[in-house]
Amino acid sequence: MAHPSYVILLRRTALTLGVVLTLSACDDGSGGGTPGFPNVSSTTINGTVSSGAQPAVPISGATVSLYRAQAGAPDLIAQAVTDGNGQFVVPLPNANGDDVFYAVARKTGAIELAAVISPAIPSTLIINELTTVATAYAMAQFLDNGAIVGPGLSLKIAAGMADNLVTSATGTTSPVIRSSPNGDETNTQRELATLANILAACTQNYPNACAALFALTPSSGGAASTTIFEAIANIARNPAAHVAPLFALGDALHTFAPSLTAEQGPLSATPLQKLEAWTVAVKVNGTGSTACPFGGPANIAFDAQGYAWITNNVVQGTPNSANCMVVLRPDGRPADGAGGTVVSPVFGGGIKGQGFGVTVDTRGHIWAGNFGWGTCPDCIPTGSVSEFTVTGIPLSPAAGYVGGTDRIQGTVSDQRNNIWMASYENNAVVVFPNGNPSSSFPLFIDGSVHPFDIAIDDDGSGWVSYTGSSVVSKFTLGANALVKQFTSALDADSNPKGIALDSQGTLWVAAGKQSAVYAFTDSGRRLGSFTGGGIDGPWGLTVDAGDHVWVANFGRDLNLGTTYNIAELCGGRGCGRGVKAGAPLSPPSGYTLPSGGSPVLLHDGTPLYGAGAPPSYKPLMRLTSVTPDMAGNLWAANNWKPDGLNDLLLNPGGDGIVIFVGLATPTKAPARGRPRLPS
Repeated sequence: MAHPSYVILLRRTALTLGVVLTLSACDDGSGGGTPGFPNVSSTTINGTVSSGAQPAVPISGATVSLYRAQAGAPDLIAQAVTDGNGQFVVPLPNANGDDVFYAVARKTGAIELAAVISPAIPSTLIINELTTVATAYAMAQFLDNGAIVGPGLSLKIAAGMADNLVTSATGTTSPVIRSSPNGDETNTQRELATLANILAACTQNYPNACAALFALTPSSGGAASTTIFEAIANIARNPAAHVAPLFALGDALHTFAPSLTAEQGPLSATPLQKLEAWTVAVKVNGTGSTACPFGGPANIAFDAQGYAWITNNVVQGTPNSANCMVVLRPDGRPADGAGGTVVSPVFGGGIKGQGFGVTVDTRGHIWAGNFGWGTCPDCIPTGSVSEFTVTGIPLSPAAGYVGGTDRIQGTVSDQRNNIWMASYENNAVVVFPNGNPSSSFPLFIDGSVHPFDIAIDDDGSGWVSYTGSSVVSKFTLGANALVKQFTSALDADSNPKGIALDSQGTLWVAAGKQSAVYAFTDSGRRLGSFTGGGIDGPWGLTVDAGDHVWVANFGRDLNLGTTYNIAELCGGRGCGRGVKAGAPLSPPSGYTLPSGGSPVLLHDGTPLYGAGAPPSYKPLMRLTSVTPDMAGNLWAANNWKPDGLNDLLLNPGGDGIVIFVGLATPTKAPARGRPRLPS
């Protein structure tokens, strides 16, 4: 319930439009509150509700409600009714940096527009179809009958992603979306405009626009939408449905620009620009320093504050080991030390060609495995593990921790801070009890070859994939040694890599050479292998708190003319309405990120393959991992450049992270055991 004492009804007249007192809309973010987000004090918001952009049509007589989102029903902070110019004013009381505010403008009939106001509170606010699209996607996992409800940190992360899409102060796409590595390097800015145009045709009462939109955007229960906000929220949560007929609705009105052209639509004959689903993605490729550009990011672990710790394989443009780790804020910007947090990139502690392994223990320490790539004369012995505090201070020595380790891949902390490592080169599973490298268990070595990834169950047992033997083994920790419980086989030469557990204890395994995903019960019984949904040379996978399995596809062939993608499968709980575990939920193409028509550029502005090389139009590259954050954004690691033949020896490392906004179920971080919702 909203608290009546906080409800303020304000009806403005034309006489008061020019008199607005603005008080400290936001500070520099250096004070209290959640690190990585600015703090705010009181302000008065001068707003406009309008439809379209060229020109904008004011919406008069709309009731604007300002809410504070929270875990329960949102607080109604203030209300106002727009005048003949669509303008209104609402006061925002004192707030702190942990508050998330949003506004909803409603008018009789289908008109229901929204805007996320946080994290930085603007003194002016535009509520239009574009802000509504950004709100629906960023808050897709927290919308409950039009209300935004969820845990505080999760809502803050979602608000930061909304700000990445659209600037609420202007009602236009954000600088993030308009510039590299987005702009027309991806289709996102054009897709946002097209979605906004579809809504605007309904807002402006074009013939049959609302009826057609609502019929094409049913809820998960099958009921047709009744408002614009509900319709776009249903598109965000079911992006592969009715893609072509929805796209056709965007032809009625082209008020937001630039929008998708016919050549960029679902019937396009240009594969790299074809719209396969209404997923919205933000690409980021800044690391915080030119001394450490992205070069083959491999895997991601989120800490308790929502910061992404990203392993970085190689020096960009070479096959040689990088000596740094990238840390991004929850909104995808490089960590900048605000509020005493880490500064990206992180150096030291033995970092040398990090691989697939990264984890956060119960003390908040970050552990990352070092593989050592290419020309690496100082990688002696090869392979170690590095440990850092949450502020980026190295705790491991200059060579890292070495204890039977040889080219480390999977690295995982269990619930008691035992650090499990897949020592790929010497076929060993290594455990540092309580994170102590000087008292490691004896190496576990049997006939299985090339351990790759590790998944920890709720009881502290661990699964290990062996990519060279096409098996998975389950272990428990004895008093002084690992104890193998059993080994389960995949098909021969299936090349398993990434593994993950769902809420039922089912183990999901990415089988790269076979282009399949396997499932095993917690007792090791094979449930089957699954294909479809775009699975193509899967490398890593994850399971979100909704038991959806997300698959990062590396690709089996050169893929010279096609896009890369993420696949989605139903997990162990099933997905309702007769959808069984293992069924594909993504379209046959998977979820892609089409080009907007411009060549992909590195962060320094040079082409992906270097000056004078052929251009690339693939912003989503060969993927090794996908990881859901606490707001349901799915982060994909562009590990390898798209055209494998060209890059086999000289220039392998992919560029940046692609964040699919609001696509997954929010998942608790740090991840230990089976996936859970954040609290």
